[in-house]
Amino acid sequence: MSTLTVTRLLQNPLGAPAPPGEDGDIVAVSNGVTTVYLTPAEYRAATEAELRYLLAQAPLPAPRVTS
Repeated sequence: MSTLTVTRLLQNPLGAPAPPGEDGDIVAVSNGVTTVYLTPAEYRAATEAELRYLLAQAPLPAPRVTS
């Protein structure tokens, strides 16, 4: 099973990491392939299995096209 990475973010400035020990405004959860964004309350309420299910349902990122 892949490791989940959790990053707590702020809305102002948008996307900045939250200070250590703070919930932040948004929680980004990633499995290394895709990322889902939750509120801190949604993250606290979710089990690891539920987080993995959300990640499995999320659309894959579009491939990067270079020319």
